[in-house]
Amino acid sequence: MDWQNERDMLERLASLQKSTPPRKEFVESLRTVLEQETSRVGKKGRLFMNPLTAGMTAVVIAFGFGLYIMAGMGQNELMDPQVTATSSQQLPAHPVYEQAKKLLQELAGRDASQYAVNGMLSNTETGHVVMNKTVNNIPILEDQYTFTIDQAGRNHKKEVRTNDTTGMVFPDPKKAMPVKKAEQIFGQSARLLYSEWEGRLQYEFPFSGDIDAITGEIYPTERYHPDYSLVDMPPIPVKPGGIKLVAPDIEEADRLFREWGFEPPFSFVIQEDSDVVHTYKMETRTKQKIELTVVTDTGKILNYRYENIHEKKEKLPHPKLENVQEAAKQFQKYLPLDTKELLLGSATRKGNIETYQFFKSHQGIPIMGGYTVHFDVDRKQVIGVNPTYTIESKQLPDKSKAMSREDATNVYVTHRPLRLVYKLMENPTTGKLEPRLVYHIYYHDTPLYMVDALTGEWVRS
Repeated sequence: MDWQNERDMLERLASLQKSTPPRKEFVESLRTVLEQETSRVGKKGRLFMNPLTAGMTAVVIAFGFGLYIMAGMGQNELMDPQVTATSSQQLPAHPVYEQAKKLLQELAGRDASQYAVNGMLSNTETGHVVMNKTVNNIPILEDQYTFTIDQAGRNHKKEVRTNDTTGMVFPDPKKAMPVKKAEQIFGQSARLLYSEWEGRLQYEFPFSGDIDAITGEIYPTERYHPDYSLVDMPPIPVKPGGIKLVAPDIEEADRLFREWGFEPPFSFVIQEDSDVVHTYKMETRTKQKIELTVVTDTGKILNYRYENIHEKKEKLPHPKLENVQEAAKQFQKYLPLDTKELLLGSATRKGNIETYQFFKSHQGIPIMGGYTVHFDVDRKQVIGVNPTYTIESKQLPDKSKAMSREDATNVYVTHRPLRLVYKLMENPTTGKLEPRLVYHIYYHDTPLYMVDALTGEWVRS
């Protein structure tokens, strides 16, 4: 089917009326999101609205961003898998794009015809334009020209990253799984979190990687999201003391180090990192070196570093329960008075020091933020804490009122749809680069977005 043909597109959408409609609550929440998106996009590009009454809330085609938003479909199939919305004919004419094409012609010559503007990676407001080589109208991410152009049309910066794809066999897009199936795989990464400072329950999608469009295999990449993964361990009950963990002066830093079991006397050096923070560098009588970074005005502790351990840090998928419980028992006096239990996140070990990431919880759901606790397993002693909670908490909603993971995923991919792209990956057997057809989420910016689990609101952290 040709998605560039309006009649073809309408026939495709009309067929979706026979599908099972989504839940009313989800449609209402997503309608609000789409109204906001329609208003925003309508100011930047040509906007077409073709409403369908059964099983569809709205269809918004936002050419200004080169993406198709299919809203209120519930379980309906989305778009033809080979559509990428990245080719130049799918984008509106724009002076920045035209200037980039001229620059590309100068650099690439006759090969310039093989490249197209990637609307998902480009940003006309900042003059950032990415042009990818395409095969089957699908961009190759590792073969691109990037231009940064000012309002006067002058080229400020160019970056070229090309790969020789001669002789490479590119997977056929017709063999790709439906985008809906890829979205289901993507949605499995969703997790419920409480935002204490907003009093909100939300879904976070920490997915970092690509989904093989044919096999469904996940290729992980570097994580850009905070790690809220949990160790399989029962919640730890605590008796909070409400003591603020601060070190406004050397005397208080000295007291904390004694409390944490270090042997005095201590020698201190204060390092002025900026007008806002400074660091206490301390050495014990036994030559142990520690750094404590604090906010200058309040003395709030930001970072704790135990300097002289040279062993490699390793993950602890199964730390000993008694060590974790003892660490929680020793630092519980620093917890806010409304804390009832803790959940254990990631755990690592370096030498004899184990580091635990603890999260406050509500109804068994982690609360964003946390405490990093350093525990000496030989002495069974907490030797440092990095606190993150700094404000009064708000009343948290009941998790039973949350929308389903599937509905939250639909909201997310409405704003950040999965796209088919080719990625060049090394074959572990031959060591050669090979093109893989993958579903990928990629944008010119990388902020962390989440979905309000009660309203479907699109939330930026």
